[in-house]
This record gives sequence, C-alpha cells and structure tokens, in this order.
Amino acid sequence: MDHTLPKVTGTIDGHEFEVCHGTTLLEAAKTLGIKIPTLCHHPGLPPDGNCRLCLVETGDKLLASCAFPIRASGGVYLTHSPLVFEARAFVLKLLLSRAPNNKELLKLAEEYGAQADPRLSDDPDGCLRCARCVRACQAAGSQAIALIGRGRGRKVAGPFFEPPLDCVGCLACARSCPTGLIACGEEPRVIWGRQFDLVKCPQCGRTVGTPEELKRAGITSWLCPDCRRREYSQALKNLPEASFVRN
Repeated sequence: MDHTLPKVTGTIDGHEFEVCHGTTLLEAAKTLGIKIPTLCHHPGLPPDGNCRLCLVETGDKLLASCAFPIRASGGVYLTHSPLVFEARAFVLKLLLSRAPNNKELLKLAEEYGAQADPRLSDDPDGCLRCARCVRACQAAGSQAIALIGRGRGRKVAGPFFEPPLDCVGCLACARSCPTGLIACGEEPRVIWGRQFDLVKCPQCGRTVGTPEELKRAGITSWLCPDCRRREYSQALKNLPEASFVRN
C-alpha cells in the first residue's frame, strides 16, 4: 500500500474499510476478508471487467469491482445482495453455455443455482472470452493474439486467424488461461500453430525458454535463473577480500 496517497473510506457489507485513493473495490474487499468471485481478474494484469462475475451493488447499481477504483469516501457497497446474486447467476448461465464442463464454473453455478441455457449451448468451445490470455500476451511484450469478431462468433486468435508471427512461444497466454484451454505441446513447443525450439540450461538441463522469447527479453545467457544465481554467488565468494573494503 502506498502510504503517500490520500485515504478513502466506506463500507462493504456493513464493514468499514480505509484504503488508499484509487484502490479497486475488489482489493478493498480483500482487506476485509470478503471474497468476491472472479474469472477474468489476475493480480499481475490490468483489470478488464470482462467476465462480470465480480459485480457489486452500490446505490441500486451494479459495477465490476475488479475495475472500479475507489476515489471518494462514503461509498456503501454490497457484495451478496439479492440484486448481486441474481446478476451473478445470470452471468454464470451465459458462461456455462461456453464452458459447460469447467470445474470452477460448475462449483459457482451450484452455489448460485445457475444452469446452462440449452438455447445458448449449441457450440460450446470452453473459451470464456475473458481476454486474460490477450492481456498476458501484451504484458509479456507481444500483441500476438486478440479477440476477433463479434457476438457468439468472437474468438481468440492471431491476425486473420493465422498463426501469429509475433508469438515467441513464451506460454504467458496458456499459463494465465483460467480454463486451461490453450493447448501447447513440448519438445518442440507448439502453440497457436507455431513451432518453437527450446533452450536448455547447459548446467542443469532445465528449459529456459525459446530463442525468440530470450531475444525479446534481451537475455544472452542460456543459464536458468537458479544456475545464474549460483554462479553469481560463487563469483562473489571468489573476489578478493579487499574488493569489499570501501575507501
């Protein structure tokens, strides 16, 4: 928490909070131990409010708590009101039409009494269109994939639905996907229709990444992080004692 920022106060489910100006409502709820369900949210990525599961009520309105920064004191927020419960159940019904076998969704659906609508389940592909993979790709330094199209035909893909040339095989997208849907083979690594060789650490044999991934990151050493730390520590031990003496 940045203590240089002004503080804002309010209540969540009747519990008072005090957080720094600009803290998201989702983060404020966490300081009180109040759990709000999320799917598209990831603490290491910019908020997007795509899945709408984190809806919270304030003043008879609903807002996405993961993307709502608190900038004024006096707010009163409800995370489990009848309006919130009904909205989340509806969102879950829509998400289940996309991913009817997702374990996390099924657990939440049972909690909220939601069931997939057969009229919307004609072509479930398991993708929630939460865009976590797209944001992870951007955060990693590429823009290889995007949400393409509109409505039910919208999909995550490379430009023109072709294997994306900007992909470096870093797996940021696959690791961030909440459904584990993005397939990626190893030895060689295959993802989004692209094939990549793998760089191995010459000391321990651990996979370091792909040549394209290391080049983008400006990494010239093929040692894994653990082996690099060991070499650095050993180098410090071998330095003459006078090297550590300040003038």
